[in-house]
Amino acid sequence: MSMNYYRKLLKRSERGQAIVLIIFAFVGLVAMVGLVTDTGLVLIEYGKLKRSVDAAAIAAAQEYRPDPDTGDLNVAMMENAAGNMLRLNQTENVSNITVATCEDAADVRPTLCNPDPVGNPVNNRKLVEVTANAEVPLAFLKVLGIRSVTLNASAVGEAATIDLVLVIDTSGSMAYETDGNLASSPGDNPEACNAADNCEPLRRVKDVALEFVDSLIYFGYDRVSVIAMTGQTPGADRDPVEVLPLTFSRDGILYSIDTLKVFQPHRCDLDLEEGESPAPGECLLFIDNNFERAFCHIYEQYGNDYWADPSSCPSSNIGGTLKLAQHALSGSGDENNQRPESLWVVVVLASGPANSTDATEAYPFGFCPPNTWLLSQQQDPWCRDPYPSTRHSADDPLVLYTNPHPDYDQEPFLISLYDAEDYARDMADNLAAMKTGTGVTIYTIGLGNQIQSPPRGNGFQIIPNEPPPAEFLLEYIAEEAGNTLNPNINHGNYFFAPTSQTLRNIFDIIARNIATKISQ
Repeated sequence: MSMNYYRKLLKRSERGQAIVLIIFAFVGLVAMVGLVTDTGLVLIEYGKLKRSVDAAAIAAAQEYRPDPDTGDLNVAMMENAAGNMLRLNQTENVSNITVATCEDAADVRPTLCNPDPVGNPVNNRKLVEVTANAEVPLAFLKVLGIRSVTLNASAVGEAATIDLVLVIDTSGSMAYETDGNLASSPGDNPEACNAADNCEPLRRVKDVALEFVDSLIYFGYDRVSVIAMTGQTPGADRDPVEVLPLTFSRDGILYSIDTLKVFQPHRCDLDLEEGESPAPGECLLFIDNNFERAFCHIYEQYGNDYWADPSSCPSSNIGGTLKLAQHALSGSGDENNQRPESLWVVVVLASGPANSTDATEAYPFGFCPPNTWLLSQQQDPWCRDPYPSTRHSADDPLVLYTNPHPDYDQEPFLISLYDAEDYARDMADNLAAMKTGTGVTIYTIGLGNQIQSPPRGNGFQIIPNEPPPAEFLLEYIAEEAGNTLNPNINHGNYFFAPTSQTLRNIFDIIARNIATKISQ
C-alpha cells in the first residue's frame, strides 16, 4: 500500500474524532448554559417562595387567637391563613405546608418558646414558623436527566401580644334598668341588685365583656386589667379602682369582670342633730326602709336652688379611670411588669358624661367650678359646664364669678373654670400618648340614650350648635386624644350603643379591629 492510502485513512480518523469532540463540547456547552439558566430560574423561584412564606408567617401570626369553642390555640385558622397566602403568592407546586408554634414545637423548635414561661411570663411571645416546599421544573438540565428540584423555605412571624385594659362604668346609672325602666326608680336599689347580681344594664355588660375577653385573649400570652369607675364594696367611696392589674390568669380575669358591682354608697343619715351637716358624698335615700333614690344630702338639704357645694356627690370620673389605665399599662407600679413591645389597648364603656375628677390638695373633692353648682341655672349635671366645645386648662387664669342666687350677698370672687370634661380630656391625652410609636389604641362605647342628650343651659333650654357632652367626649378620647403629644398615634373608634343588647356586635367589631393590629 502506498503512503497516500495511509494519509487518507489518517485524515478520515481525525475527522471522526473531531465530530465526537464537537458532540461532547456541545453537550458540555448545553450543560453549562442549562446550569446557569436553571440556577437562575431556581434562585428566582426560591426568592418567590421565600417571600410567599414570609407573608404566610405574618398571616398565620395574625390568627394567633383562641378557638371560641375550646379556648385552645386555633391552629386550623393559622394553617388556613398560611395556605391561602402561599397559594396567592406562589400559585404552583407548593406542598408540605406546616405551621408550628411553641404550643406544639417545644422539643423541636425551642427558639419559638420562652425558656421560663412560668417564672417569667412577660417574655412569652406569639411566634409562628411556617415551612413550605415548592417543586421547580428545570429547562435545560433535563438533557442530563435532572427534571426538577425541590425547594424548601421557612419563616417566623410574630404577632404582638396584647395588653388590654377594660374600663367599665359602675356608677349608679348602671342599675337604672334593673326594674325594667330606663331611668332611676325605687326598683333600682343597688343594695338589692348587687346582692342578687342582677343590676341592669351592668349584668348584660359583664356578660358581653366576658365573651369578648374569651374570644380575643390568648391566655398565657395576652394580659387583661379591669378598672371600675367607682368603689366596689358596700359603703365605698366613688373613686375609680383598679380591680385587677394586668395579668395572664384567665380565672382571675373572668372573676374580676363577673363580680363587678354598681356603686353602693352608704345610707343617708337623715336623723341629724341641730346644726349638724350631713357627710359629704352621695348616699342612698331610704324612707320607711324603702329605697327611694340616690341622694346628695349635703346639697339637697338646702333645696336645689341654694348655692351649696355638691362636688363630693357625682361619680362619673372618666378622667380618673383613664389615669388608672395609664397606671395599669405602666405595670401598676412595677416597671418590670411593663411590656413596651405589646399592643396596648384600652376599651372604655361609659353610660354618661364626666361629672367628677380625682381629688387634689387644692380641690379635695375634685374640680367642680362653682358656676356649675346651681341646678336652677343649668340642666346639665354638676361639675361640668354646658358648653362641650369649650376646653379649659388647669393653668388658665382665674375668672371673676358672681353668684346669681338672690340670697347670696357676698362680693364676686375668682374661680377656675377647669371642670370634669377638661380633666377627662387631659387624662385621655396622657394615656393615648404614653407609648412611643403608635401610642395606645383606645376604643370607647357610649351606652344608653343619655350619651346623645343635648346640653342645656339657663331655663333648661337646649343650647344650639353644641354637641351632646357625653358623645363629644367619648369621640375625642377614641379618635383625637394625644394628637398634640404624639402625631403618630393609631387611634381606635367610638361606638354608640342605645341599649345593652347592641353591645355584642360592638365588641365583635372591636375584637376584629384589634386582631388586624396584632402583627404590628
